[in-house]
Parts: sequence; C-alpha cells; structure tokens
Amino acid sequence: MNSSIGVRSSAGTGPSPTLYLCGAGNPEGVRLALRLARSTGRWSRLALLDDDPKLLGVRKVGVAVEGPFSHLASVDRARAEVVSLVARTTRGRADVAARIEEWGIPWTGLVSSDVDLWGAQTAPDLVVYQNATIGPEARIEPGCVVFMGAAVGHGSRLGRHCVVGANAVLNARVRIGDRVYVGTNATILPEVTVGDDVTIGAGVTVVDDVPAGATVFAEPARVVEGRRGTDGPSYPFAEPALSEPALSGLEREMAEIWGAVLDLDQVPKEANFFDLGGTSLAALRIVGRANERFGPVLCPVDLFEFSTVRTLTRKVAGGGSSASVGAGELGSAQRRGDARRRILSRTPLR
Repeated sequence: MNSSIGVRSSAGTGPSPTLYLCGAGNPEGVRLALRLARSTGRWSRLALLDDDPKLLGVRKVGVAVEGPFSHLASVDRARAEVVSLVARTTRGRADVAARIEEWGIPWTGLVSSDVDLWGAQTAPDLVVYQNATIGPEARIEPGCVVFMGAAVGHGSRLGRHCVVGANAVLNARVRIGDRVYVGTNATILPEVTVGDDVTIGAGVTVVDDVPAGATVFAEPARVVEGRRGTDGPSYPFAEPALSEPALSGLEREMAEIWGAVLDLDQVPKEANFFDLGGTSLAALRIVGRANERFGPVLCPVDLFEFSTVRTLTRKVAGGGSSASVGAGELGSAQRRGDARRRILSRTPLR
C-alpha cells in the first residue's frame, strides 16, 4: 500500500488536493484519513509529516513520512490541505497549529462517517474518531480532537486545542477552556466548568469546577467488601488521635456537607448514607466537598465502606489503611498524611 489513494477527482475542479497529516505518532488518525479519502474522494494522495528525522521514510498504515512540518512551506497551497494528528499534549497541539498557520495551508477536518454533527457548531479542523458522540448545540472551537467512543454532551463547549480521550464523557452543558486534556474514561458531570490548561487524568470523575492550570487525577483502584458499614465502627485504620470535642466538631462539619448534598436539615451521625437517599452521584459530590474542606483524604469508594457521618469522619481523622504502601501509592499516602496533619492541628470547634 502506498499514499496514493486512487480515487476520483472532484468534477470540474482539476486534480484532488493532497492531504498532509502532521504528526506520525498517531496511526489511528492515518487510518481515519485513509477511510475518508476512499469514501469521499476528497484527496488524491496522503502524505505524513513529522519533525523527527528518524521517521523519514517510515510508513504508518502504508503512508510514508515525507519530511518535517516545514515541508509545507514549499507545497502548492491551491492543491493542499492539512490536518494535525498531534494529540499527546494540548500545548504541543497548539504549538504545531501555530506553526502550520504560518504557511497558509487550508485546514481540513477528519470526522468519522458514523458521527452525527447535526445541530453542533464545530470548527473546520475538528478531528473526531469512530463511535464518538457530539450532542446538539455543542460548540467546539478550532484545534480539537475527540477520540473513539467519547461523548460531548448537548450544550457543552470545548475551547481551542482540546483533546478528549477515548470513552471520556462530557455531560450536558460542560464548559471546557482552552488546551484542556480529558483523559481516557474520564467523566465530567453536567454544568461543570473547567479552566484553561487543565489536565484531567484517566478514569477521573469531575464533580465540581476546576481552576485554570490544575491537574485532576484519580486514586488507584481498590477492592471494597460487600458491606454497608452499619454493624458498628470497624475501622481498617488507626484510631483517630483527636479529642472528643474535636471529633464532634469534625462530625458537625461532615454532617453539614451531607445535609447540603442530600437536602436534609438534620443528618443523624449513625444513619446510613443509602438509607438517607444517597446515590452514587451524591457520593461523588460529598467526597468532593469533604476533600475541599479537609484536604485530599477521601475517594468516592470510601462512602460505600464508611457509610455514616461518624465512620466517615473517623476515616478522615484516622488515616488510611494500615497495610504497607507500595511505591506507586507513595505520593497519595503523603498527600493523605499532610491532610491529616492539617486536621490534627486545627483548633477544636466549640
């Protein structure tokens, strides 16, 4: 296979243009371009460009790397179109786009034929892979890419040069700033706003607004036994080192968080979260607000294991599992330890 597509020319307009694919590290993009070229007849030839000299002549899905990005300076602008396949970082994607703009080659997009864009506002250089969903009234600014199986909900907005990873879900009316990277399988709940230059890690569920420049990441997965935590205070962590007045103060703060999320005036300290009408969405919101107040101590699965105000408060005050911590969890353990020390240093509430 070579980069000549061998398809019909556009009637009355002479030979079809060459499509220049910028970035050889994404063979999925090359394959998408090949499929669209053959189904639409839009391009007569595909050419890969990459600034890594070691890749010169290398073929990706049968398309050869013909030179660096600067090769665009010498091509016939009337017979060329360009698309960026760079997606490792949003900053890199934005930088490549700025360079390509200098050469004045017309941008084009790559949108898989199974993706419905009806009712959405999209830039001409949008790249969308198969099985993705773009909701009506969504607005996507220039330079964005949406990978396989991802969903952009209705009324959502993506800023410039954003990357939405495979199977990520942006729910309805989400607002994403410029140069935001949303990792694989991440979920952003409805009406959340994310600032510029944010990185959202794989598998994260974002329940609250994220400030510009932040990084959001998930805790490593762990197994929770199938119990609801109503048989008494059995804690797989050290007993809290706080006095009873201090614990009572933390319990009041935790109960306030539960009440605000569950819309309850009073939350009994021994009442089970699920008996109070708790849901998985409510659990995410409670953990998010608790971590804002107490530091990054909890993860959503904790509410399934410590499902009362009393047990969850002691989880916050008492620390993590007594099991040994692996090297991969060391950073998380340090953050939790710092948060506990902040709690222990607080003046007891009266």
